Amino acid sequence: MNVRGMALIGIVGASALALVSCGTSPTTSTATVTAGAPSSPGPSSTAATTTTATTSAPGHVWAFGDEWTTTAASGAQGAGCAPGAGKLPDGVWFGFTKSWSTSQIAFDLACWYSGAAGEAQAAAHGQEFTDDYFVTNDSTTVRLVTVAGDIPAKKAALDDGVFRLSQVIADPGGSEPTSAPYPTWIFVNGGVVTELEVQFVP
Repeated sequence: MNVRGMALIGIVGASALALVSCGTSPTTSTATVTAGAPSSPGPSSTAATTTTATTSAPGHVWAFGDEWTTTAASGAQGAGCAPGAGKLPDGVWFGFTKSWSTSQIAFDLACWYSGAAGEAQAAAHGQEFTDDYFVTNDSTTVRLVTVAGDIPAKKAALDDGVFRLSQVIADPGGSEPTSAPYPTWIFVNGGVVTELEVQFVP
């Protein structure tokens, strides 16, 4: 199934994620998530990946929908998942939100793969590739990312529409159940998060 054609469904507890730890430095965890595609185009970690994320031409504003593009040579969705150490550069990044407010997000960068890239990642991690995507999280580093106020945000049930971040924080799933840490896309422009989307997975 094509990722653009999938229907987002949201997190249904930690039991839905199959985590595999490999080695000790860095710790590698992978998660295969079974979900249908987003109803509106609606995937990144510092880590052992050596690929450097590539961003689009100067002047591009990262917005809802860009998460389903691939600009990284690794094949990870969005801007990739190897931005290097330090502050996240402009781009759309997938990861797990540990805590959030309208001023700051504690964000664990991860990698979202689909299609052939997802199948290859699943095989490399000895996992089954299902529903056209595969998630890896090769680093436990949590980044504190600045948020540009009460920004536009989407709940796990994308059909619910666009809200303000404060509303999403109060009810991350909307009409779909979800639990923390929330799989999330953050859209970074000018060094701050300007949009946010909770990714629903089963």
